[in-house]
Amino acid sequence: MSDVIAKRYTKALIEKFDKSELDVLVANLKVVADAFKVDKFNSIINSPIVSKEKKEELIFSLFEKSLDSKFSNFLKLLSENKRFNLIPEILSDIETKVAAFDNRYRGVIYSSDKLLEDEIKKIEEVFSKKFDANISLEHSKGEYNGIKVDIEELGVEISFSMDRLKHNMSEYILKAI
Repeated sequence: MSDVIAKRYTKALIEKFDKSELDVLVANLKVVADAFKVDKFNSIINSPIVSKEKKEELIFSLFEKSLDSKFSNFLKLLSENKRFNLIPEILSDIETKVAAFDNRYRGVIYSSDKLLEDEIKKIEEVFSKKFDANISLEHSKGEYNGIKVDIEELGVEISFSMDRLKHNMSEYILKAI
């Protein structure tokens, strides 16, 4: 349910902020989202005992300089509706949308073996050329027997499984006999 609400806020922010304002918005939201990584901050924001005004004061104290009125009003709206805890999710959604505007996408390479930086760069180049976009990939080492590339924003998932290859080869050999 919270993801639906966060997406509504994201949509409204993208409609009301222009490109340069969105960059500033993302930077400001990162400051607040980073604060959510601190347990004490998290417990204060989620505490029913602490007043909305104190929570709002805490959020505004994270910024050294004064904020523009749009962002300030956005934070006040979140405070009024008791939705400060949506900020990390809103940030993630906005970063994804802004990256899509710039034709930039992020993906993950899953494999059981460690990939060299050069190999990752080559895969990035191939996908960037294929989709005519700037694609950056990060490596996630896991239990996957083969290699799998997942670019969620583009809806792309490509995998090469060693188990499937072995199965197909043995099936082919059995058919040939």
